Amino acid sequence: MNFIKNLLVQKKLFWILYLLFFIAGMLLVLFTDQYELHQNINSYHQPFWDFFFKYATYLGDGILYPLIIVCLFFIKREWVMAFIYAALLSLILSYLLKHYVFTGHPRPYEIFGNSLHLIEGVKMKHWNSFPSGHTLSAFSMFSLGIFFAKKHVWQILWFGLALIAAISRVYLSQHFVEDILGGSIIGIAIALAGYTFWYKYPLKKPKP
Repeated sequence: MNFIKNLLVQKKLFWILYLLFFIAGMLLVLFTDQYELHQNINSYHQPFWDFFFKYATYLGDGILYPLIIVCLFFIKREWVMAFIYAALLSLILSYLLKHYVFTGHPRPYEIFGNSLHLIEGVKMKHWNSFPSGHTLSAFSMFSLGIFFAKKHVWQILWFGLALIAAISRVYLSQHFVEDILGGSIIGIAIALAGYTFWYKYPLKKPKP
């Protein structure tokens, strides 16, 4: 497992950024009431952020995985299997956790209804709140990109995109803070699994 140790060292910037995000989120969860916290977050709305997060949330949409895989097939074909493996794990785990493990978890709209600030065009869901599927997908995709990236700027960019996707889910009142924290952990674990699969079973390049 030396390659995992190397990954922890080489991607130190990413791990520091993620720990800061996770610790801040956990402090909010542990020392505030879940519902009161969400109401406070929901009270801070501006037209610009309404528009921004309405579309930024698609960074965690499952449709991005196939698009990334198709692009990689032409750009970095040796990475394709890692992303396919991670995409399948994301899809399966998200469904199983939401529908068979953490069943009956209400989303913010089920609790607060129309008392929330709602954004036109955003379809509100009622149940299967934990974990956040969009956050899980975003962190698995972009963390895997970070594991392959060599420059710090890419680590910051990919982490930033995953973070935006996660925050959007709370801003749009689709999830609570603990939902995105859980989704982020699972997403990173999936990325590690995908990277491990790629490392142990590399796609052999065809002979010239």
